[in-house]
Amino acid sequence: MLMTAFVSAQDSTATAPKSPKKAVVYSIIPGGGQLYNGKKIKAALMFGAQFWMLYKFQTNRSAYNLWDDGSYMKPREYYRDNRNKYAWYSTFVYIYNLADALVDSHLSDFDEKDEKVDKTQN
Repeated sequence: MLMTAFVSAQDSTATAPKSPKKAVVYSIIPGGGQLYNGKKIKAALMFGAQFWMLYKFQTNRSAYNLWDDGSYMKPREYYRDNRNKYAWYSTFVYIYNLADALVDSHLSDFDEKDEKVDKTQN
């Protein structure tokens, strides 16, 4: 009797649906919500993209601060524009990270079936 309970417990393929609130809270750290949803590759991509954008922002901010107002303005403007561009990119990646985790958690209990549609039936 104990053996049948053990076997039937292993046959259960139903998983509990993911909580959208937890997914968003975990997404405060880029990729955390994707890890919560079981998407490891997507989590690595989100973390890497966010890290890259912040790195480029910091690099351009440092270069911008090296040019003083009395120097040539073209390089200073170039680094300022790049700094601002990467700040926006980082913001968009972060918002996408939050939205992706939220949507993925909502769809976690969606039943995926590969059913062929019979075209002969009308």
